[in-house]
Amino acid sequence: MQFIRQSVVVLILLCNRYSNGDTTSMAQLANERQINAIELAMMPNIRESLDDCHMRYYKYDLPKEEYSVYDRPRLKFRELPHLAMIGWTGLDGTVGWNCMGALVWENFILTSASCTQNENRIAPDVMRMGNPGEEQQIKIGEVIRHPEYRESDRQHNIALLRLESKVQLDGTAVPVCLWTEEENHFRSMEAVRRNDLGTSIPTKVTVRPVPGSCDAGSSNATVQRSELCVDSGETDSCMWIAGGFLQVSLLHSAKVSPYLIAISSSSSGSCARSKSTEYTKVFSYFEWIQSTIEAAGTSAWAWKLRETGCALRYINLRPYEKDVIIGETASHYTVSSARRYIDPRDTHAMAEIHFTGFNSNVDDCNGLIIDEDTVLTLAQCTTKHGKRATYVKYMYNEENTVVKHYNHPGYRDGQLYNDIGLLKVKMRFTFFEYFVPQCLWHGEEIPQEKIELTGKGREDLNTLFIHDEPVEVFYPQTIRLTPRVEVLPFDNCSYPEEISKNLPRGLTEEHLCFGNEPYLVPTTCTQTFGGPIGGLAYRFNRTFRYAFALNLAGRDCGFGWAALGVRLASHIDWLKSMLLPGHKADSGSVHFLHSDLEENDTCRHVDGTIGVCVDAGRCPRIRYEFSVNRQVVFCSSSSVVCCPYENLLNETSVAGRELDECEDRYKEERKLSTERLFGNGPLSDDFPHLVEIGWQASGDTNVQWNCRGTIIASSAILTSAKCVKQQTNSPSLVRLGVNNAAPVMDVQETIMHPEYDRATGKNDIAVVKLRHSIEKRSTTKYPACIWSNQTHTPFEMIQLIINESGEDYVFSTAKYNTDCGDSETEIASRQLCVDVHPPNTVVTEGDPMFWTKTLADGTMAQYLVGIMSHTAANDGSVKIHHRMSSYVGWIKSIL
Repeated sequence: MQFIRQSVVVLILLCNRYSNGDTTSMAQLANERQINAIELAMMPNIRESLDDCHMRYYKYDLPKEEYSVYDRPRLKFRELPHLAMIGWTGLDGTVGWNCMGALVWENFILTSASCTQNENRIAPDVMRMGNPGEEQQIKIGEVIRHPEYRESDRQHNIALLRLESKVQLDGTAVPVCLWTEEENHFRSMEAVRRNDLGTSIPTKVTVRPVPGSCDAGSSNATVQRSELCVDSGETDSCMWIAGGFLQVSLLHSAKVSPYLIAISSSSSGSCARSKSTEYTKVFSYFEWIQSTIEAAGTSAWAWKLRETGCALRYINLRPYEKDVIIGETASHYTVSSARRYIDPRDTHAMAEIHFTGFNSNVDDCNGLIIDEDTVLTLAQCTTKHGKRATYVKYMYNEENTVVKHYNHPGYRDGQLYNDIGLLKVKMRFTFFEYFVPQCLWHGEEIPQEKIELTGKGREDLNTLFIHDEPVEVFYPQTIRLTPRVEVLPFDNCSYPEEISKNLPRGLTEEHLCFGNEPYLVPTTCTQTFGGPIGGLAYRFNRTFRYAFALNLAGRDCGFGWAALGVRLASHIDWLKSMLLPGHKADSGSVHFLHSDLEENDTCRHVDGTIGVCVDAGRCPRIRYEFSVNRQVVFCSSSSVVCCPYENLLNETSVAGRELDECEDRYKEERKLSTERLFGNGPLSDDFPHLVEIGWQASGDTNVQWNCRGTIIASSAILTSAKCVKQQTNSPSLVRLGVNNAAPVMDVQETIMHPEYDRATGKNDIAVVKLRHSIEKRSTTKYPACIWSNQTHTPFEMIQLIINESGEDYVFSTAKYNTDCGDSETEIASRQLCVDVHPPNTVVTEGDPMFWTKTLADGTMAQYLVGIMSHTAANDGSVKIHHRMSSYVGWIKSIL
């Protein structure tokens, strides 16, 4: 034999001979066909996919989200509670309602200046508003036109009418709020008009803004800034619009409030069809409106008139958004907080990204925690202003230093393509019930029509309002939000124009378009860019939170205008190349060839493990790793591989063949025991593989039954080396059960694993060989099969608990050994790390762990997967077992 001294790297194409991997991993294919069948799920011993979050974090059961339901009095509402009809009282006492306006304060009506006098230059004297039969009619005390208004010019066509008394506020009479921002970003608005066909019933039609001025020849910048031109819509051309106005309904606090955008700046009684209509923007006259109201002795402070203040001042008189109403009677509504558009709920797996020397509120970058040391974010968020991200903040105040930055190689600064990056942090995150990574969605299709994104906004604009009185105390602090939005097709994806410059090729398959039709009150919700967009999915009898995309671009959380995300499924290959060591995306891979090594020579595997050159058929682990493009070492040819000793399959002896044929044996015995296995309550003596191991001194009638073991062959028991080594002499008897009446058999020989280390507990297994076959002494006891798959482990297993009070069982789930780094400092490849459920379960060293397979005839075969070694040092829920698949060769060699 010769030891490897030199290596050469060559490219070897994937051969069909090895493409199927280990034939014992067929259960994995069944798992892929039945993705939610946890009893079939197989977990690879080495991580090879990012679609394993439901396995890695299975023990963190998501807390059930609970929402309150409220019974609220049903108010009388009016479709336009702020609409006021403006009238002139004639000599005969009749009133001509020839103009309209909008109530903007309890005693002020906003209207057009052209409505402040009729054709006889007489000012209006009365106002009416409210539902028919319940109207409030109040005298007008003062007419206040804008000081720069001239009848000959349509400029500054705006006026306020002060009422002699305040309107009695209720659901039918409430002031409208004012839109005080210069930008009018609404794609559509409602025009409130009244037709001229002899009726005073107002009409509400949908109109859209027209770019620029209605007067194309106007060069007056001030005029253009205050004008708003809209299309006339498909409406009756005979419209008399004096005092008419434009409005939009905005959401906040699960309520709907109307906002006045503009008032009509001209009127016409003709029936000529016009393509566009001109309005005067309210924002241009906000200061005049405020100062005029205050001059009348009212404290109309600016914050009371602006968007957020007005929304909250009259919130008790506004209707609920329709989705929160889950029931109604003639007198009451039933509203549910679960149905609102925006849930004031935090996403604990989200992290804020900070840059030293910059205000994080300006940079507004976030990321998603996806494992113990990785934050997924946008590429634009790994670096800002030439500085790299320095730390992340999560769970409100916890901080973690960023040590590595990665961007997708296709990302270009300023463009919204391949805008995805990774940050590695210094300290590993510690997860618990509320703080769990989100899973990455791999599917091309989003599984839900409504998805959840992450945002932030004012607390008082996002709290479900259930009180009868107006808001007196505001809570303007910013909180985390979870808005619910709809996935939109690209042909219905109208995103803001400022985003287009960063999408020169338009939208591609990597983009996700989403949004909701209603608009929001400003500061109600702002997207957290880089934060997750996702939803819940059901896997393995539990609910997991999945991220479908990251917030990429948009405004107001996608309300009104659509917003965009970057789909994670489109970048899974890049993420795998960064997060999975040794991952190869193509069908070929670089391997190591050592032509000077012959079959049976000693060799060294890629990870440094010592092995032997053998035919690939004798090393299923290496054959499988080749099939999934991991690096392997070939010896003299492509049929001879370097196989670590623990993975080597030796020629099976006659005695060892019993292990290979386990499933086909003991069929009748299984039929008798199937109904008793793993039922409710203690196992007692129903478990068919469990025995007791005892010591009896020469001439003594008493037996010390100090050990438990598992039957693995007709004349062999598997137990722990520590157990059989507890006395100076070897055990002498085996009892086929746990009660005094069970048959007793003589021990022929006890064999401990040759590498057993009592100090460290490594290789802590032993085989107790019987003088005779158990088949002659018991019809209820028979062997368990031994799990021999070297590449995969059953995900959910049954952990026996053997103690003085009897035998019981709990469930355990497999973990990657690499995921036990925080719990255990050293885990060998021959060991298996598992989570035990419930987490406070005490498991004794040597207790066996099984996986149950349902056979074609309906019976169940139990596979011994591991025996308990010890509890992890830093986590009582984590148990370390000895993998039976690593010891199959040794067991066969001694049978």
